Amino acid sequence: MKRLFVLISALGGLFLAGCGNSHLEIFPPLDDPGLVSIPIPAQQLHEDIDAFHQGVLLRHPDVENYADLAALEVEMEVLKSQIQAPMTRAEFYRYVGSLTHLYNDGHTMLLWPYQELNAFMEAGGVPFPFDVLVDHDQRIFMRSSYRSATGGQLSRGEEILTINGIASAQWVEKLQRFASGDNAYLRTQFVAARLGTYLWSVGGIADDLEIETEMQGQVRKLAISPQDDWQVNNADGASEGDDSTDFEYRRLSDDIAVLRVATFDVDNAWFESFVDESMAQANQDGVAALVVDVRENTGGNTDAAVYLSRYLADRDFRLVSKMKEKLNPDNRGFLGYKGSEGEIIESDWDEWEAPVERNKRFHGRVYVLISPITYSAGIVFASTMKDAGFATLVGQETGGNANQTAQGNLFNLPHSQLRAYVATRSLIRPSGSEKRGGVKPDILVERSGQALLNEADPELQAAMTHWEQQTAE
Repeated sequence: MKRLFVLISALGGLFLAGCGNSHLEIFPPLDDPGLVSIPIPAQQLHEDIDAFHQGVLLRHPDVENYADLAALEVEMEVLKSQIQAPMTRAEFYRYVGSLTHLYNDGHTMLLWPYQELNAFMEAGGVPFPFDVLVDHDQRIFMRSSYRSATGGQLSRGEEILTINGIASAQWVEKLQRFASGDNAYLRTQFVAARLGTYLWSVGGIADDLEIETEMQGQVRKLAISPQDDWQVNNADGASEGDDSTDFEYRRLSDDIAVLRVATFDVDNAWFESFVDESMAQANQDGVAALVVDVRENTGGNTDAAVYLSRYLADRDFRLVSKMKEKLNPDNRGFLGYKGSEGEIIESDWDEWEAPVERNKRFHGRVYVLISPITYSAGIVFASTMKDAGFATLVGQETGGNANQTAQGNLFNLPHSQLRAYVATRSLIRPSGSEKRGGVKPDILVERSGQALLNEADPELQAAMTHWEQQTAE
């Protein structure tokens, strides 16, 4: 099978190890580690702002349709006017990083100063330690229950009203400006998934802090410190985010099972064995319906998405109908054989995938659970299932566009050496529709902080209820 493309996970996949080509290495070390503490002159920081924007324009295949370029340029000048004195890299990020949200693409961003964050954590520092959910009103809720070594407790569904005296909604609104994402809601979901990183890099919040929470009308304040050693309290009820593994096959009843696939950022050989064994078990169990859970799946390698899809397909299929790529100095190929810098290559995708052998594939009803943070290769999988009619989608519309960008290239800003990640490809979903918007579920299930209190798993319950109704009919 020809390798299609790699979509970097907007959450987990950014922690992949680098590879040989510098424009594909995500987290390289600094050439000069001392740069983390050296104030950089204001004029050089202005030049870095320009370099970030020019680097995106050079690489992104469809930037005009994602970003308001005029508004971006205005904001760049505003930032320059605010930077009139030397700054460290970490201080500078709190300005230039806010340009990220204006590109409106989950595969285009300025990375936080990860070298400084790593040094902070290696020295024993602890970022905000809790797994949270952010709803459409930008309210923050505990996704899991927690217990501390000092006897403190936080409950699943408990709302976090303030962090260090600032309202949670204010934090979310500010932090989403530094996150990548095709729209504001998707960016808030990425903030939720990495709240500790964003609070540290944007707000300087870590180690000792104070939160105010509300649960069933009871408001309280809690001091949080590294000595508390907060841990998920699985015995007090678990959410889908609490699973100890990202991959699981589990039988729910005599005729229905769930397959959890929380990421496609995997070792291919291991993942193929997992899928082989899970599907063999489903067939051995004789289940008539399979629920594939990709709600937490923010992407990775599309080869993994293809491999899983082949077990659920009953005919040939493709993950993409068309692809275009913008050429830049790093991706033009040996001696520039692909074409000239700035050229956009557009082509139909004519490579089709075949299902596995009939005796191995799953022949029952398939449901796919999706959410606003199903992204990247997770979206490609979901759109394939929907467009080909292989599955019924359950949950909420994906925050990212059904037509995804892909194949990020990376580069450093010249003076601060902050690292940027920019998409170079644009992919059109299997149906060929170029309409903007996410992958929509066939069965919409509203999810909020209140849902955490009322139901253990509303999307899974909706799939099971639909299956029972179909069976009864």
